[in-house]
Amino acid sequence: MRTALLAALAIAACGDDRIAIVPDAAPIAPTHDDHRDILSTDLVVDLQAMTGTATITIAGSPSTGATFEIGDLELDGVTMNGAPLLYTDRGDRVDIGVPASSGPIAITIAYRWHYWPDQEGASAAGWTLVWPYWCGHLFPCHSAPDDGTTFTLALEHAPPDQVAVYPRSIASAAPSYQIAWAIGAYDELDLGTTSAGTHLHVWYTTKHATAAAVGTAHLRDAFDWFEQTLGPYPFGDDVGSVEVAWGAGAFGGMEHHPYWHIGAPAIGDDVTHVHEAAHGWFGDGVRIACWEDFVLSEGTVTYLAARAIGVFDATRGDQVWQRYAGQLAAIRADQPVWPDGCDTHDILATKLFSQAPYLRGAFFYRGVALKVGDAALDHALAAFYQRYRGQAARMQDMLDVIRTDTGYDPTACAQMWLKDASSVPAPGPCP
Repeated sequence: MRTALLAALAIAACGDDRIAIVPDAAPIAPTHDDHRDILSTDLVVDLQAMTGTATITIAGSPSTGATFEIGDLELDGVTMNGAPLLYTDRGDRVDIGVPASSGPIAITIAYRWHYWPDQEGASAAGWTLVWPYWCGHLFPCHSAPDDGTTFTLALEHAPPDQVAVYPRSIASAAPSYQIAWAIGAYDELDLGTTSAGTHLHVWYTTKHATAAAVGTAHLRDAFDWFEQTLGPYPFGDDVGSVEVAWGAGAFGGMEHHPYWHIGAPAIGDDVTHVHEAAHGWFGDGVRIACWEDFVLSEGTVTYLAARAIGVFDATRGDQVWQRYAGQLAAIRADQPVWPDGCDTHDILATKLFSQAPYLRGAFFYRGVALKVGDAALDHALAAFYQRYRGQAARMQDMLDVIRTDTGYDPTACAQMWLKDASSVPAPGPCP
């Protein structure tokens, strides 16, 4: 298909822009419109040839433009129903001329991709990571965290002697950074099935077999508790943790549901496994509306990891809170947690990506729980999830739901824990 497409297109160079010109057609000029709602993204990726096709379905609109981030992708052509479309490759994004429509239309983009040495795309080590805004290094996309899309993914020519762990489909709207794959010499441990019928696994390298078993000891029970307490899991009935080799010292995980990634140094850490699992409800199941709402994702699941572990092992739950308290002591008061605005703060450049939203967010929720009771906060979190599941929300929406559901107004507590840059509060009940 790509050979025929290239034969049908003449590429005209205009400075740094490359415009595809369709001869003998009624062309629609490429225009910029990055507000077109992406409904679904269907990817076919050839790991050997390092090529891909993305069929992107966008919502109907009177606009005749569609813009996608493309990072360093090399475009081979853009079609709709097999017919070439005009497009302007502007380096890190592409503007496409599309017909106005009252209903969804599907655009297919053929491209070539590259490995990245850092955690900003596909790694030659066998994993992908595009958080927070590097999805254009892997497929044409919108990286804004509020923009949700369903996915299908087909990987072609994976190494036959290795295991490729990835979702064939994500049927509930997900942020662009959720889709991923991991390929390696994996063994698999079956962790059982929850009472809702969700099957859990962990994939690990042989040398980490014992650590993987220790790290996932609470995972099935915690996942079951999330389903029973918060509401149904939205991303299928087969899930699990996957070990990835991000590099020395890369402790933590990434919420690539339904198969979230765990850095090799953390494969034995139960908190990391449960934290990433909780993102199926907060961060993925409910997307954040703006990068400034990062605490709605990370603060919530940091709290939920300790809460869920403590339900089944009170001693271990207390240890997790003690661990959090030690980490909290190392946080500077002026590190941002919940800044004002919406997508006016670059999450990396402004240092919003730090331990502050995780830990101050968790202790905010802990303070609310100590004020109103664990069960009351559980109920409020469930009410929030059920209201915003599959949508994007803001941290203020969470405060509103807590106030309505519990009768307690958490505004002063949020100001203390999430806004005040003069001091880091001492853990305890909210005022």
